[in-house]
Formats: sequence, structure tokens, C-alpha cells
Amino acid sequence: MKIRSVVFVAGAVALSAGTPATAQATTDVKCLMASNLFSKAAKDPKARTVAEAAKYFYLGRISGRLNEEQIRAQMQAQAKTITKANAGNVMNSCTRQMQSGAAVIERVGKQLATPRK
Repeated sequence: MKIRSVVFVAGAVALSAGTPATAQATTDVKCLMASNLFSKAAKDPKARTVAEAAKYFYLGRISGRLNEEQIRAQMQAQAKTITKANAGNVMNSCTRQMQSGAAVIERVGKQLATPRK
């Protein structure tokens, strides 16, 4: 039992190491959770639609990068950080990040569609 606890703690520490990829995965999981919450709870249909799009955006970002155990650990950790008081700010930050990524793709698409001289 003691060895299993050590392995779990070591895995959690490795998962939470301060690498950029890990930090991004943490943010992505938090945004996935906030988006899921708002896609179900938002009263405004437009807000629900944006949250639904964000949910799939962040699901795509973590899919293939994190395994099931990592996702579980991240979700357990991030569930503690989203509160009623900060959920709106979290969702707004996540939406801005999603919109920024979409803007990059749109710019690149336009550049590729414009004939070069």
C-alpha cells in the first residue's frame, strides 16, 4: 500500500511539473471543465453556444496529449480551482484564448488563399 501511494505521488508530481506543455494541459483541462459547466448552465443561448464550441476546442487540445489517468488527475485538481466567484472570469479567459487561436487559423487561411505575386 505504501509503494502504491509513493507511485501515485510521483506520478502526480511528474504531471504537475512546471513544463510549458504541462502548464498548457492544466489550463486546457480547466477550460474544458469551465466550458462544460457553462454549456449546460448558461441562461443566454449565445453564451451556451460559445461554451459548447469552447468545450470541443479544449477537448481537442487535450485529446492525444493526456492519457486517462492524467486527465482524471487534472480534473480532480482543477475542480477545486473553479468556484462560483471566479467561474465567469475563468470562462472569459478561456474564450479569449480560443478566439485568439481561431484568429491565427483565419489569418493563415486568408494568407494561403491570397494569390502570391
